[in-house]
Amino acid sequence: METYSRSPTFLMHITVDTGRLTELRQLVAKTCGGMLSFMRIEPVDHAERMKVWLCVAEPALRLTMDAVMRLLPAAEFGRIRKAQQS
Repeated sequence: METYSRSPTFLMHITVDTGRLTELRQLVAKTCGGMLSFMRIEPVDHAERMKVWLCVAEPALRLTMDAVMRLLPAAEFGRIRKAQQS
């Protein structure tokens, strides 16, 4: 079993329509697997859209971005930054 505990982690921000949230969650779980540290979801625009923060290991960044752009083209990507290590 491969471990990503030593890989740098990144905080990624994505906004999707509320109706696509379940699809995004399933896509992230399938794409990232054990490389996902956490997912935070917050409703915006009167709950018509959802703001999603993902904390993923570095190898999952490109995989996640490619999968989301391919399957959820209306998703909006925000800032991606290196997460602080504890």
